[in-house]
Amino acid sequence: MYYNGPSKQDLVISTRRNLAFNADYYLDHFLTASNKVESSRLCYENSEDAVTYNVFTEMLTRNESLRKLVGHIVKTRIDQTVKLYLWGGEIDLMQDQFTVYEPLKEVRQRLEPDIKQFVTEPDIMLIVPGKILICIEAKFGSKNPIAKDKPVKEGEKPKSMASLIERYCDGNKLIDAESILDFSNKKGCFYEQLFRNLVFAASMAKLAHIERWFVVNLRSQHVMNIRRGKSESLPVVRAVRSILKPQYKKRFSHVTWEEIYGICVKGNQDLYDLSWYMKNKTLNCRRAFSIS
Repeated sequence: MYYNGPSKQDLVISTRRNLAFNADYYLDHFLTASNKVESSRLCYENSEDAVTYNVFTEMLTRNESLRKLVGHIVKTRIDQTVKLYLWGGEIDLMQDQFTVYEPLKEVRQRLEPDIKQFVTEPDIMLIVPGKILICIEAKFGSKNPIAKDKPVKEGEKPKSMASLIERYCDGNKLIDAESILDFSNKKGCFYEQLFRNLVFAASMAKLAHIERWFVVNLRSQHVMNIRRGKSESLPVVRAVRSILKPQYKKRFSHVTWEEIYGICVKGNQDLYDLSWYMKNKTLNCRRAFSIS
């Protein structure tokens, strides 16, 4: 943790120390507002939210880098402006505004009206209005959570596979979940966050009249190399695609931070500072990414 002391001002200083880009915007719209759960945790060296914020808000300043990333995900050239949403709201650095995505608010009201804390909050959304909606579940040093049969307190999201399906599929009147998901051929683990991202992406797209929706799991290749041979190194794509109907399997994909660097940042002189940040970012006081 980049610790500076116990006071609120100390937290501001330590958070700013971990935000290499657009720190004032974060302090105004997140740390001192209620737009993000656990907004004070970005002062930690291992914070995946801090990495997400630094990389994606700086890429937003050069929108062509976001267009390249969207094009890579959907396998189509993108010429339109890509809008960036972090933790449910649009990041508007020019106008200094943060606005929660209306379709997300409605899906929460429909599917999670009784959830009191930690409502579904997509880490990253990349949206080409009227055309493409992408939800990205970002990981830095942590693993993808797996559904477990364990007790749930009142006001919490379900944790077991059966209860997740009951709430987000059987109780979903926004989409025809049976036309998208098929649990009869499930292989491997049931990743609960990724599952909710699938449902929310499809549901938000339906409300926004967007046909092409996608979900991406973003992880560090360096961390996966270290963990090779352990359960998290098994192909997540195979497990998630196994619950999708054939025509939707390619709506889910996997991208690494290193791929983002190679596709969007490397060689871009306008993103020189971001390149330096990604090359030198640490995790547990060691190198975070396999970038040379």
